[in-house]
Amino acid sequence: MRTARRAVFWAMGLSLLAVLIYEVGIIAAWEDVRQMGWGYVPVLLIALSWHASNAWAWAMCFDGERPGFWVLLRTKISGEAVGNVTPASHVGGEVAKAYMLRGQVAVTRGVPSLVVNKTVELVSGLGFALVGAGVAVYMFPLPVEVQIGLGAALVLGTAGIVAAYVSQRQQASVWMLNVLKKLRLSFLESKREKFEEVDRTIAAFYRQNRMGFWLCMVLHGLSWILGTFEIYAILHLLGESQCFLTAFLLMSLSLVINTAFFFIPSGVGVFESGHVFLFQLLGLTPELGLGVALIRRIRRIFWVIVGFVLMAVRTFPSQQPISK
Repeated sequence: MRTARRAVFWAMGLSLLAVLIYEVGIIAAWEDVRQMGWGYVPVLLIALSWHASNAWAWAMCFDGERPGFWVLLRTKISGEAVGNVTPASHVGGEVAKAYMLRGQVAVTRGVPSLVVNKTVELVSGLGFALVGAGVAVYMFPLPVEVQIGLGAALVLGTAGIVAAYVSQRQQASVWMLNVLKKLRLSFLESKREKFEEVDRTIAAFYRQNRMGFWLCMVLHGLSWILGTFEIYAILHLLGESQCFLTAFLLMSLSLVINTAFFFIPSGVGVFESGHVFLFQLLGLTPELGLGVALIRRIRRIFWVIVGFVLMAVRTFPSQQPISK
């Protein structure tokens, strides 16, 4: 049943992409892709910089000893590569990271760091999107339906993130086990002690490591800014220079759209359609929007390939954990 549902979502995304290409046309957009040439190098380096920023943010979510930076960076890139090609998407990516860290740190330390890091990433992204939506509503006469859509997506996103944050401080894993037990599903009962330890570690982090929490938040915020700079650089390299504020709006509002349609695998069709819609909204051409989306998609594919290569060679620079 789950496989069939994912197949339907894939079909929806691919159909949307096909309609988009038919309506907008691929020739002009593909010319932008070709025009980039060596311009892909700085774009890939910008992406590397936010991968590094995110890896440092993850490092802040460990108490005491933690794996080395290069281990975390390699694991992050590889895990996200898995998440981009598996039906489980983001969840699959986090599970892959936990699996790859199993020889570096205990599960009861690795899993809490992933949970906290992902939560902080979502919170920082929500703040980034809220600022972008507010600026857009203030500066542009957006259609009422667009304002309602932005508001609904942000409200739902906020509610979900707040619920996740609160539950992490109240033994969410043990609560889940208790629910399963009441349903006579006891296949995880033998792992109860580990689940309890994971819950205690997460709760302790929020109580005792405020510095780590805020450093993680700042580093994830830096990553969103670097993503904005990527769009700014692509437009400049294509000879379509725009102010940084325009790039910020394109980045933040696309985040809202992608979050609202999280169930579409890899955002296929949604990612490209969102770019076209936002470029038109800000007075730019749809062809340019599709071209930028394809360039960013190529960048994503490149790092997915890098992630799988890193998984294949398994060259951790150091197997020894380092102190915080």
